[in-house]
This record gives sequence, C-alpha cells and structure tokens, in this order.
Amino acid sequence: MEYEEIPTQQIINKLRQTLEPRIGITPTPISDSGNSSIALEEDDEDIAILKTGFDIYNVPITSYQRRLGSAVIAARKFVRKLLRPVLERQVIYNFANTRVVQTLSIKVQKLQADRENLEKEVRSKFSDRYPEVAAKIQAQEQAITALQAEIEQIKAVQQQQSAMLEKITSQLLDRPQ
Repeated sequence: MEYEEIPTQQIINKLRQTLEPRIGITPTPISDSGNSSIALEEDDEDIAILKTGFDIYNVPITSYQRRLGSAVIAARKFVRKLLRPVLERQVIYNFANTRVVQTLSIKVQKLQADRENLEKEVRSKFSDRYPEVAAKIQAQEQAITALQAEIEQIKAVQQQQSAMLEKITSQLLDRPQ
C-alpha cells in the first residue's frame, strides 16, 4: 500500500471558500513576498475567521421560501431558544479558543524571530572565530543536500518499481490458468 500525502493546503483553501461566505468574511489576497510571510498571512486570516465566526448564537435567521418563510423563521427561532444554553457555552468556548490561538500565534512569531536572530548571531561568531568549523558545517550541509537528493531518487525508483509490480500482479491475476 502506498502512502499518499494529504493535500492539507487544498483542504484549508476549500474550507475557507466554504466558511467565509457563511460567516461574512471577504477573502483577503495573499501576496507573494515569501513562504514565511505567506504562512503568517494565512495564520492571520485563520485568526480573523476565528474572531468573526466564534459567535454561533447570533447568526441571522433567514428563509428563502416565499410561502413558508415566516413559519421556517419562527421554527428556527424556537429551536435557537431551546439550544440557547448549549450555544452560549459553545460561544464562550470558541471565544476562549480564539484568544488562545491568537496568543500562541504571537508567541510563535516572536520565537521564530528570536531563533532567526540567534542563528545569525551564532553563524557570525563561528564564522569569524572558527573558519574550520564553518567549513565543516558547510560541508555537512552539502552532504545533507546530496543525501536528500539521493533519497528523492530512491523514492522515485521505488514508486516506479511499485507501479511495475502492481502492473505485473494485475496481469498475472488476469491471465487464464
């Protein structure tokens, strides 16, 4: 059985397209200023969706049916009144989660900035004082890159062999005995 990668970004985009019209959010265009800034903007968009969509109790009640519209609206209002305690607890929970996610997002951004600054500082200190260490690090990075390329080649060959094996197996099973 082959491992298939889950298209996470496609799922997120589909969810955004589905949810944004329902909770009244207009999509914001994403600029191409780099992968990290795109990720930050997507995180900001997600937090904005959480902020505007956490209140599931105060959703407008409408009906698109002409004849039964008022009855449908009345039934929906009645159901909302019955579910009020549950919906209010859910709204509180959603709001708390939104605050937590926003706080964690800010902390992650700060940690990423600190890590980048620390990496720059360490690289500058090591490259100035210990050129042999910098050369070894560079050699190791090149070796890692070469190994990653080899791994990709091996994966490609493995996929080809798996496809060939499946083809041979299906041909053998289809062959009359």
